[in-house]
Amino acid sequence: MSPPVVPRPPTRPDDAECCHRGCCPCIFDYYDGALERWRKRIEGLGLDPDQVLAEMTPAT
Repeated sequence: MSPPVVPRPPTRPDDAECCHRGCCPCIFDYYDGALERWRKRIEGLGLDPDQVLAEMTPAT
């Protein structure tokens, strides 16, 4: 059996992409929702979302 295909997490918007006018929803609200859906999808694959993020994030 092959390992599950792990989808990439959503890309966090840059701070400059937010207009800082208190929009509802804000671009970061959309990001937070997308990240939560991604986390649930990863958990559904039987994986730990935090570990997957750590493995996808380049070491600095």
